[in-house]
Amino acid sequence: MPMTDLIPSVSPPSLPDHSPSPRWGALPKLVAALVVVVVAGLLISHFRDMIAPLMFALIFAYLLNPPLRWVASKTRLPWGLVVTLLYLLLFVLLVAGLTAAVIGIVQQSQGLYRTIVDILPDLPSRLQALLETFLSQPIHLGTFTFDPSQPVFIGPYRLDFSLPNLTPLLQQVVAAIQPLISQAGVAMGSLASVTATMFGWMLFLLVISFYVLYDVHNITPSLRRAVPEAYAYDVQRLAAELGPIWNAFFRGQLTLAIVVGLIIGLTMLALGVTYAPVLGLLAAAMEFIPIVGPLISAVTGVLIALFQAGNEFGLNQVYFALLTAGVYFLIQQLDSNFLGPRIVGGRLNLHPAIIIIGAVIAANLAGIVGLILTAPTLATLRLFGNYVYCKLFDLDPWPPVPAPAPAPAPSPNSKMPRWLTQSAVTLRRLLTGK
Repeated sequence: MPMTDLIPSVSPPSLPDHSPSPRWGALPKLVAALVVVVVAGLLISHFRDMIAPLMFALIFAYLLNPPLRWVASKTRLPWGLVVTLLYLLLFVLLVAGLTAAVIGIVQQSQGLYRTIVDILPDLPSRLQALLETFLSQPIHLGTFTFDPSQPVFIGPYRLDFSLPNLTPLLQQVVAAIQPLISQAGVAMGSLASVTATMFGWMLFLLVISFYVLYDVHNITPSLRRAVPEAYAYDVQRLAAELGPIWNAFFRGQLTLAIVVGLIIGLTMLALGVTYAPVLGLLAAAMEFIPIVGPLISAVTGVLIALFQAGNEFGLNQVYFALLTAGVYFLIQQLDSNFLGPRIVGGRLNLHPAIIIIGAVIAANLAGIVGLILTAPTLATLRLFGNYVYCKLFDLDPWPPVPAPAPAPAPSPNSKMPRWLTQSAVTLRRLLTGK
């Protein structure tokens, strides 16, 4: 007799006929919403230290998704195998590269920190002396000579270029910067523990992003099934509007940061500015901080150029610092007027004043993560705010978009090859941004 026959079968209990589940009234919905908000607030407050690493893990998975899809389509390997192989490679690079590369970066960073620490105490008096020396010497431009130590008379007006005593003002600026330098010194002193902590958080980032990518095909359908059917179209439209915003920021901003960091690092190296690689890394990192980040990067580079021991051009250090400032200015103009619009695009379309105010608020609320994500978060809030506004006043949140004008057909008499025509169109779009 089979073993299964020894176990008596039990019929399932009879269930009543299906009837629609009763709807909640306004009070149960309000209570449930309040409970969800309170529980979410308690969780965020208790685990707030994990918010930043978790956000970076999701961003990392988001950035890796397109290249992994490309590799899977080209190699025809299973998605799970492609993700696993990549993360095994990333783990090996994390262990080996963090050990090898961090040593050089740490040495450069410590040298840069010591240089800034040496400069700051005497910065007011040294700047005053350099400017007085600079203004006491005649400036020769070809046959023209200008002596700033002598007043210039223009009709009844007298222009005096003598420098006032700026030391008290500069001392106040240094006093405001000093706490930040002290915090950086504490971080440099405990560099071993900081490196170990960074390794742990990077491992956490790899683990979380691995599982997100490994199961990404099931996450999106699950989210779609969770949306009420009546709002399915609205959610699809919101997702379609959100995609370009965050794509422009994450992938575009990352590309822009790498390009600007390489340009700054190589340019400073060509000029002979000390700690050029670290200045390039600083420029790349500061590219994520709107408005203020590039300014911090430029001021740091100019100060290093001003107080380093000599330069390859044999220039006065003031002239060399001005040359460095001019190079930074040109690169930032290239960044804001050419590279940024073409790499990041204009999807964010936010006024600089709004970005500055939002950055201050976000830095107070969420620290460095909030500061970095200021621009796309503001653009997202604007999108959802417009949707809520339209719903409140019974307006259509999705007005019809006019169809784009058809591209002009090529002339039948044209003798240009197709590849050359396409190259010309691509070059015109790159130069004009259209």
